Amino acid sequence: MAQRRIHPTAVVDPGAKLADDVVLGPYTVVGDGVEIASGVAVSSHVILVGRTSIGERTRIFPFSVIGEAPQVQGVEGETSLHIGADNVIREYASIHAGSPIGVGSTNIGDGNFILNNVHIAHDCQIGSNCIIASFSAMAGHVVVEDFAVLGAMVGVHQFCRIGESSFTGASTKLSKDVPPFGRVIGERARFAGVNTVGLERRGYGREKIAELKHAFHLLYRSKLRLEPAMKRVEEECAGSQEVERLLRFLRSSGRGVTR
Repeated sequence: MAQRRIHPTAVVDPGAKLADDVVLGPYTVVGDGVEIASGVAVSSHVILVGRTSIGERTRIFPFSVIGEAPQVQGVEGETSLHIGADNVIREYASIHAGSPIGVGSTNIGDGNFILNNVHIAHDCQIGSNCIIASFSAMAGHVVVEDFAVLGAMVGVHQFCRIGESSFTGASTKLSKDVPPFGRVIGERARFAGVNTVGLERRGYGREKIAELKHAFHLLYRSKLRLEPAMKRVEEECAGSQEVERLLRFLRSSGRGVTR
């Protein structure tokens, strides 16, 4: 097993829990209550505070701030942040703990690629295998499902949901939900088609992609209102698990769906 390597200038609170092979770079600060699992490598000038847990083999790059209190005025209380395994968190990222007015915990899954200067606010729920590109920012209570991709400088309104295997183009502003398997683009988000490239990378075959394209055609191009269009999709795409997940997402939308 690799040995723990903690730079002499790093500051580690006695209340922190570190695995035996953790690496901490120069001037990194680890606060009371932080838990860091095996294989984690933290670069220089990183701040880790609060009830924060970091999963195995996650890598955190310089000047990131992880686990600070949420940016919610007039609200106090102990909350938490949980980050899974095999994540890459690049320079200057900021990820805040949950808030007492939300679910109380910000949660990030496994295998995510979080690029430089990304902000993930309180109570966000990020799935696994997502890519969040540089300078993107999520307000509080945002949900990002597995395999979603956000381009650079995307702004996400609080309580929005971003569906699985969706793609959001650079500089897009999201104020409504992004449907699973879809692409949205534009300064004010608009639907731009099925995320064919993302689906192919996940191993989806032509038949499955064709099912989803047909479903989206009925939903977005048939000129039907949303509810009648969803009924058509149910009839014509019966048996497709992906289409069923798409319909469940649409029906459970609180903010409305990008059209």
